[in-house]
Amino acid sequence: MKNYYEILEVDVKASKEMIDRAFKLLAKRYHPDTKSDEKKAWAEEKFKEINEAYEILSNEENRKKYDVELDYEKNSAIQALCAKNEHLQQQVHRLEKELESFRNGTKNNNYFTNNASSHANANNQSNNDNIVQNYIRYAQNMYENNAYKDYIKPVTEEELYSYKKSRIKDFFAFLITIAIIIGIGFLLWNIPFTRNFLIGLYEDNPPIKGLVDFFLNLFN
Repeated sequence: MKNYYEILEVDVKASKEMIDRAFKLLAKRYHPDTKSDEKKAWAEEKFKEINEAYEILSNEENRKKYDVELDYEKNSAIQALCAKNEHLQQQVHRLEKELESFRNGTKNNNYFTNNASSHANANNQSNNDNIVQNYIRYAQNMYENNAYKDYIKPVTEEELYSYKKSRIKDFFAFLITIAIIIGIGFLLWNIPFTRNFLIGLYEDNPPIKGLVDFFLNLFN
C-alpha cells in the first residue's frame, strides 16, 4: 500500500492547507514539461503519483478511509516486526546455549589429553568461538535495528522549508529594525533643538568626535 503522506512529504497530521501547499510545490518540481527528455518518463510517473496522493488526501472522506487502511497496515507491520524480533531473540538465545554446550563438550573430550593435539584443537575452538560470537553480535544488531528504526525520523521537505522561511523572516525583521533606527535618526536630525544638541555633543567630546570621525571615514 502506497504511503500518500510520504509521497507528498507531509506529516500524517498535516492540515488541508499544508497538503495543498506541498502538492503545489511538488507538482511544480516534478512537472514533466520542466524535465529533459531522458527524465520525462520518470517525471510523468512521479507526477502521476503526486496527483494520486493529493486526490485522496485533499478529500476529507477519502482521507478518513485511507487513514483507517493505513493504520491497519501499520499495525500489521508492527505485529510482523515484533514476531521477527522475537524470532531473532530466540536465535540469539539458542546460539548462546549451543556455544556454551560446545565449550563444555570440548573441555570433557578425552581427545585433548595429547598436548600437541590439544593446542591445535584449542585454536580451532577459539576460531569457532569467534565465528559464533560474531554471529550472535550480528543477530543482536539486527534485533536492535529492527526494534528502534521506527524512532528515527528524517528531516522532511516541509520542515526544511519552514526553517528556511523562519530564517528569511528573521533577516527581514533585522532590515526593518535598521530602517526604523535610520528613520528615527533622520527625524531627530531635522529637529533644530536635537540637531544642535548632537552637534554640541560631537564638538565638545573628543572621544565621541573621534569615534564618529572613524566611522565616517569608513564610508568615504
